[in-house]
Formats: sequence, C-alpha cells, structure tokens
Amino acid sequence: MAKRGFLDGYKTYDTSNGYGDPDKWRSAFRTRMNADEAKAILARTGESPHSILGVSTNATISEIKSAYRTKMKQWHPDSNQHQIEKAVEMAQKLSAAYATLNPKQKK
Repeated sequence: MAKRGFLDGYKTYDTSNGYGDPDKWRSAFRTRMNADEAKAILARTGESPHSILGVSTNATISEIKSAYRTKMKQWHPDSNQHQIEKAVEMAQKLSAAYATLNPKQKK
C-alpha cells in the first residue's frame, strides 16, 4: 500500500462549499519561508535567531529543531486565540529564526 500524505484526505472533501482546492492547500502547506523573508523579519525585530529560539550559538541541529518545535507549540496562533496578534508575531519570528539556522532551509 502506498504511503499517503497529510493532505491526501482533503481530496474527498466537497469543495463546492468554499473549502478550497486541495492542490492549493497542498502547495501552500509545502511552501517554506525563504531566506529573504526570514532576514526581513529578523531585521525588523532586532533579535538574533539564537535568542528567539533560546539556544546557544553552538547549538546542534537537533537542539535547534527541538527548541523550534517546543516554542511553536507554545506560541501557535491556534492555541493562543486570546492573544492572536502576539501569537502570529511570535510564530513568524520563530519560523524566521528556524529558517535562518536550519541548513536544509538555506536554498
């Protein structure tokens, strides 16, 4: 049996009610923040990527990934509806810091 992706189940939804096109959802889900967007967000905040994630400057990739996931769980906008503006801002900062420090994101 072929391995199914996260959004493959969306193909079964009735999109006539305004739920959107599954191909658009898939491409949006796979879109990553590019380096220029990340630099612009970090320049606007004036913080270093290491301080945003709370890791040392000599942190390993696994430590960076773990810190990103932990902080993203804490600040995800879906979990912080009572302070949505701050949660969106923090999620962008965290994503920018992770995109800057993750060597797989540097393309």
